[in-house]
Amino acid sequence: MLDASILASLRCFDVAARLLSFTAAASQLHLTQSAVSQQMRQLEQRLGYPLFLRQHRRLQLTPQGQTLQRSVSTALQDIDATLQQLAAEEQVLQISCAPSFALDWLMPRLADFQRQYPAITVRLRAEFQRMRRLDMLAAGVDISIRYDPDEDAELPALPLLDEFLLPVASPAFLAAHPALVSASSLTRLHDTAAWDGAPAFAEWQCWQQQAPADCQFQASVWQEVECNLASLAQAAALNHQGVAMARTAQVLDLLEAGRLQRVFPAVVAAPARYVLRSLRPEDSRVRLFCQWLQQQCQQFARQRQAVLGC
Repeated sequence: MLDASILASLRCFDVAARLLSFTAAASQLHLTQSAVSQQMRQLEQRLGYPLFLRQHRRLQLTPQGQTLQRSVSTALQDIDATLQQLAAEEQVLQISCAPSFALDWLMPRLADFQRQYPAITVRLRAEFQRMRRLDMLAAGVDISIRYDPDEDAELPALPLLDEFLLPVASPAFLAAHPALVSASSLTRLHDTAAWDGAPAFAEWQCWQQQAPADCQFQASVWQEVECNLASLAQAAALNHQGVAMARTAQVLDLLEAGRLQRVFPAVVAAPARYVLRSLRPEDSRVRLFCQWLQQQCQQFARQRQAVLGC
């Protein structure tokens, strides 16, 4: 019984029944009064019973009209609510990001994205494990950002930011250990899982292999504070607990503020970089976020060059 013509008439009926006026309904629907009146007569003819009592300058619903109006009004409200919910879901952007990068670099900058694109709701998930295509599909993830040394043939990577390493400590720790560089024992703070599958000392080993001879620790005994997040090693350094092997994306602002200090002037290239992967790069939300994120990364790279020369 339902078809396109009767659905349009039911929408018109709902407005006319709510306002009890063909003239007011015509104004709201951007139709003429005669067009509304004609639609209601055709609807009544099709149904086989009257919906309105037409009295002098006023309308009144018949019992059948009252019953139909309650049903039609509820159905249209449900449809409208569903459409609004679906439209809102279309504007949600699910991002899975390496935890330390999310906490120390991305989150402080997200307010700028939200200011520029207030209709897009960002859902940021801090996750460590590398995400494959099926993982992203199952979790509904639009964008994956990882600190990663490897190319993934399954999902092309958009390079975001090269990374560099440097040992850092708090001013208080350095003041309390004036012979730090030549100390026989030293507390080393490090991320034992720099990326998914990384060796435990990957970043410290990278430093030792690349740093000049005059930028090497002489310690024969290392005391270890092992963390599974770079942010935790950084927090330990801020709390004067030792020397952390730091990534520039996490400590540049802290270095500029004087809360952490470089132990050596040398900065070496990290074995990994930040990359972005997406199943839907053509999606408008993904495209806008990628453009914004690339601009943020370029701005950070210029700042890092000015401060650290790398």
